[in-house]
Amino acid sequence: MLKLIVAVKRRQGMSVEEFHNHWSTVHANLIKTTPVCRRYIRKYVQCHTVPEEYVSGDAPYDGTAEVWFDSVADKEAFFQHPEYLAKIRPDELLFADLEKTKFFVTREERILP
Repeated sequence: MLKLIVAVKRRQGMSVEEFHNHWSTVHANLIKTTPVCRRYIRKYVQCHTVPEEYVSGDAPYDGTAEVWFDSVADKEAFFQHPEYLAKIRPDELLFADLEKTKFFVTREERILP
């Protein structure tokens, strides 16, 4: 199993509150209800940047998403699937600056329980 980590930067002009609300409600609901997500994604976790990180200015990222897939082939199939492209991708463009958002594939090695 592999984990895709996505460091998400919010879309310019969107407030911190608007971003976190959209990501945790609208986008999360799309992930839960879109069949292609259940087909390919084994686990999906959102990690939201805490408000204290914005006190001294803008945070480098507004959160991270952790998305588990069985294989690189499954990850690629998911992101190329017509259902992802029609439902999930357009929503991502509403809240995320994809040019500033970073994606990287990892293999988890547990060090502590």
